[in-house]
Amino acid sequence: MGPLNVVIIGGFGHAGRVLDEIAGMAEARIVGQSPAYADEDTSAYTRHPACRDARHFDTCRQMLDELTPDVAVVSTRLDRIPAVAITAAEAGCHLICEKPMALDHPTLDRLYQAVTAARVRAVSMLSMRSEPHFRAARRVYRSGVIGEAVQINGRKSYKWGTRPEWFGDKSLYGGTIGWVGIHALDFISFITGLEFTSVAAMQGNFCHTERPDCQDFCGLLLSTSNGGCATVSVDYLRPGDAATHGDDWVRIVGTKGVLEASGSRRECTVLTDGAQPQPVELPEEAMLYKDFLLSLRDGHDSELTQQDAFMLTSTCLHARDAAEQSQLVHITRHRADWS
Repeated sequence: MGPLNVVIIGGFGHAGRVLDEIAGMAEARIVGQSPAYADEDTSAYTRHPACRDARHFDTCRQMLDELTPDVAVVSTRLDRIPAVAITAAEAGCHLICEKPMALDHPTLDRLYQAVTAARVRAVSMLSMRSEPHFRAARRVYRSGVIGEAVQINGRKSYKWGTRPEWFGDKSLYGGTIGWVGIHALDFISFITGLEFTSVAAMQGNFCHTERPDCQDFCGLLLSTSNGGCATVSVDYLRPGDAATHGDDWVRIVGTKGVLEASGSRRECTVLTDGAQPQPVELPEEAMLYKDFLLSLRDGHDSELTQQDAFMLTSTCLHARDAAEQSQLVHITRHRADWS
């Protein structure tokens, strides 16, 4: 079997992580690159070593027709993700998409229907689950040492930095819950295996009114599928001179102990009765996209799943609804509904 032929569509987002992993693979290669819309700047990816031998096209349709690739990496302005992904799915491509998968419920449903009809697999760039501290937390939690999760707190805090102008337009950006908050929902679910059944939320823009639809703070309160609860805080207010761009953190209070994991401190600790907080040995960082590509070849299960990509996007959309409507929203579609 020859290598998987992969194309990249777009010029914005986190596709660099995908390209880094493909660059070291014999089982996959980048064969083509195109913008997702007219005049999109794709130079960030064109310069990547993994794209050295890729052909460049003016449109993704021309590229898909000529190359008939196995996989499409869709990494572009957020409003363009679902339309491009549907086009690639209909061309027979498996998908690695920037998140969120869609900016509204009907569009998410259309993408799911296209993927299902084409019998391809679609996953999102949920890279935080590759990080050693969260992987260590998953291992500890799944061991049962802290019992069952009762209350969970997740945090995502970023520097504002430089944000594109289109981040200030809801029709193009969608909202900070979907762009940033999805990572916190993902690492909570990844560690515990739990889903979310209802959500209340608040969001706003205090300090960056030049981007009015880019919320710089969000707060979520969610019920979990085991009867517990979770809180998620998201902000773009991390000081500019902080040592790391992000401060990612999770605390899980279980029936027998407490587990914490911090991205900025690169550590995981566990506290149980009769003991001081104990550091947990961290594993190596995982190569999620390489593993997904290999799973397409040999059929093994991948940690990046279609169910998670759609379930988490749907949860974020429900959370945005809750914030905009100032009411509790019940989440009726769960992981099994997105198989």
